[in-house]
Amino acid sequence: MTSTSSLLLSHRLNRTISRLRLPASPSTAFTPFKSSPLLFSQPITNPRLTSSSFIRAIYRMSSSQVSSFTKEQTIIYPQERFHVSQPVSPGSYLGPIDASLPGADKPPLLFQPFKVKDLTLVNRVIVAPMCMYSSQDGFMNAFHVAHLGSFAIHGAGLILTEASAVQARGRISPQDAGIWSDDHIHKLKEIAEMVHAQGSKIGVQLAHAGRKASSQAPYSQPPPSEYWPDDVVSASGGEAFKWSDHYVAPRELSVEEIKETVRAFGEAAVRAAKAGMDTVEIHGAHGYLLHNFLSPVSNHRTDEYGGSLENRARFLLEVIKEVRSQFPAEKPIFMRVSATDWVEKVIDGPSWEIEQTVQVAKWAKEAGVDVIHVSSGGNVAQQQITAFPGYQVPFAERIKKEVPGLHVVAVGILTGGKQAEQVLEHEQADLIAVARGFLREPSFVSSAARELNVKAKLSQQYERGRRDK
Repeated sequence: MTSTSSLLLSHRLNRTISRLRLPASPSTAFTPFKSSPLLFSQPITNPRLTSSSFIRAIYRMSSSQVSSFTKEQTIIYPQERFHVSQPVSPGSYLGPIDASLPGADKPPLLFQPFKVKDLTLVNRVIVAPMCMYSSQDGFMNAFHVAHLGSFAIHGAGLILTEASAVQARGRISPQDAGIWSDDHIHKLKEIAEMVHAQGSKIGVQLAHAGRKASSQAPYSQPPPSEYWPDDVVSASGGEAFKWSDHYVAPRELSVEEIKETVRAFGEAAVRAAKAGMDTVEIHGAHGYLLHNFLSPVSNHRTDEYGGSLENRARFLLEVIKEVRSQFPAEKPIFMRVSATDWVEKVIDGPSWEIEQTVQVAKWAKEAGVDVIHVSSGGNVAQQQITAFPGYQVPFAERIKKEVPGLHVVAVGILTGGKQAEQVLEHEQADLIAVARGFLREPSFVSSAARELNVKAKLSQQYERGRRDK
């Protein structure tokens, strides 16, 4: 490309970008790139940069327009979206390592495919959502591409992203991921493309932190201006409803704000679909907003959202119905719950426990939930938990037996292949979720496979590193 032709292309690109127009409020005029240098102000000397390259035109917009975030111009080459083909998805069952062992002729349940609606997993191992506290303004970034992509490369059947706030005030900390803006779709889509290229599946967890919002991230110290202590919300408000002395006293959500939050979950589901997510998980556990409403410990309301179990579950069920109506019907919806508050021995009066969880699971299934992810605790600082390998599995088993047709995910210190297989063999759950185990060992699936005498497919690029024994 000559200097003259490249300069001409630069001018044409700049002229095209300058013609972009967005709706503006009467008090805010839109002027493309008025305060930013143009990317194409110099001749283009790279012969591979042509008009066929994908140019993402970015501009500055006020909060009264489509976005309140400052954007930058970038160039994305089509070649940067290239992925090596994976004819057989990593994590797939290839056969036994040692065919002479008893039972070697039958693939373990953990490495059998699982299908719910149009979602088919190559195995039954799920990466559970884990907060990384590594975002700014809710945006996922290069860290998340590497972090989540690594689990796909190593063969996880399904990857659930960390809690992503449906409203900015619904973040646990200023460093939490978000999905309250259309601007968050771009990076989520990149992550989904990366995961799908490996043959894995991905979903985003839709969340609102409730009375645990505006708290300190574990390894950063943003300035006070990054927090929102006056806009922390919960089922009930006041000093008596702080999660602990280290948290902000919440204010009570009004009925109008409840309706707004329901819509926010639905809008987030739309964004998840646009990003190419295979599922969404509604976060109703661990002491966050939906759990705040479910538990009589944190919900002392006297209106239609408080009191009886039906009333306390109303908000959650409205969220489920809204998400179901906004997310593609052929794709499943997951829901995470805490089966108990673990406070029966330390708090007088009613609390949240497994009997209520079973009933809500029945209602949730009727409202549109396909899979329930059974955890526990997180709603009360005085909780007393004795954790041990598989300690939450009995809760999953109870729901699986009492709510026919609802698929169940077991989670909680499930540390290896043999333990996970036993849970599936005993029909205590349909799927196995692992969290910190993947942080300790991103190749958890391969390790579980070796335990079970399984030769599992590795990614094309990693096959030469195979070690089955």
